[in-house]
Amino acid sequence: MRYKVSPLLFLLFALASVACIAQIDSPRPVKVFILGGQSNMDGTGRAEGLPEEYAVPPGNSMIWDNKKKMWVTLGTDTFAERRKFKFGPEIAFTHLLAKKYPKHTIAIVKTSGGGTKLWKHWLPGKPMYVRFLKNMENALENLKGEGRSYEISGMLWMQGESDAEFLEWANAYEDNLKLLYNDVRKETGKDNLPIVMGRISIGLLRKTPWNFDFTEVVQAAQERVAAADKYVRIINTDKLETWEDNTHFNSESNIWLGKKMGKSMIALLRKNKVKSK
Repeated sequence: MRYKVSPLLFLLFALASVACIAQIDSPRPVKVFILGGQSNMDGTGRAEGLPEEYAVPPGNSMIWDNKKKMWVTLGTDTFAERRKFKFGPEIAFTHLLAKKYPKHTIAIVKTSGGGTKLWKHWLPGKPMYVRFLKNMENALENLKGEGRSYEISGMLWMQGESDAEFLEWANAYEDNLKLLYNDVRKETGKDNLPIVMGRISIGLLRKTPWNFDFTEVVQAAQERVAAADKYVRIINTDKLETWEDNTHFNSESNIWLGKKMGKSMIALLRKNKVKSK
């Protein structure tokens, strides 16, 4: 016996099929993470020291090229002119987050500069912060233009070494860091934006090409900021190995820091999710 399908029923089947295909083929929602800091965020891990497990970027990841103004594959170039073919904590961080959120695309927007100071370069209106916001704006505009669904999910911060050069700068670090974090949250529209920062290392008090006499003052300031804000996590980097300058983290340390930042970020995202329920 033959069954005759009505034109209306056929149309409904066709529309359902198209909807299913569109759902399968639609791009993943994007979790955007904004990264800032100085040289140890810039990237000091050497490409040849990148472990094999991190050589191939996750399929659900991408990083914003600040110069070309386009999303590219996560690699070993941090897009810092003076540090080509070197990687920072974003490599291990992205691998961990991409594995944790396989139904999302993990997108990295990094703005960093070696030797930059919080008080001089990173406060609202200062050159690095202006660049930081512009890079984020460009990346988000690109996602909007492609019709991608996205969320600014968190921030990573690795900076403070240069503010340890003079006591006046170090003493101002706590208030300056609070000002920075508050403004980032205002600009992103996320009052509880999760922020994970690396505390500068006590190793800076060893012999270095620079002067970081007030490292402990900056460390204490970073600790107080984290203690006062339940959506800020701090990573102790005192045991991380550096290159010969006793300042810049080596390849293994960049991997360790990225993984640690990733675990802390996941914990903060979980806390945000519970709060929103």
